[in-house]
Amino acid sequence: MKWLRTLMVSATLCMSAAAAFAADVSYPSVLGGTVVSITPAGTAVKQGDVLLTVDSLAGPMPAARAASDGVVKQVLVAPGTAVKRGTAVIIVEEK
Repeated sequence: MKWLRTLMVSATLCMSAAAAFAADVSYPSVLGGTVVSITPAGTAVKQGDVLLTVDSLAGPMPAARAASDGVVKQVLVAPGTAVKRGTAVIIVEEK
């Protein structure tokens, strides 16, 4: 019976540790403009990947990049909409 308790505690700790490594991170737009493209939900991204492109005065520019590897969990804006600098545009579940 003691081994079963030890096994259950170990399994709980392992699941808690795995959950601690994955975190949802909201990315803001660093530029204002009209959304040209955005990475769709469910897409795997790597550090440095462009998540959002906006049409600014200088033309299409990357406005949000992934800070680490993960999967796009939710998209908060649509192509064609205007965004201001600092607006949350995408949520990524980082690994």
